[in-house]
Amino acid sequence: MITISSSDVVKKPSYITNPQDITFVEDAKKHIKKSVVIPYALYERLKEHIEDELYLFENKKALSQDSYDEFLEIEESFVK
Repeated sequence: MITISSSDVVKKPSYITNPQDITFVEDAKKHIKKSVVIPYALYERLKEHIEDELYLFENKKALSQDSYDEFLEIEESFVK
């Protein structure tokens, strides 16, 4: 994993366009991580899990805490 600043992206855009490793992009002034870039091969392996998490994030008002806990329990059983 590497951490770069937003100014590094301008100097070497391949950090973003062709990532070789997980890359964190950090705010140059505040030194806070703002985004992450992952290689496409890793994304393909994590795609379903990411989509599930995005669905939950977008619909968290509709789901109760019990439903979310149940989902995580089911998800963990599939991972094992």
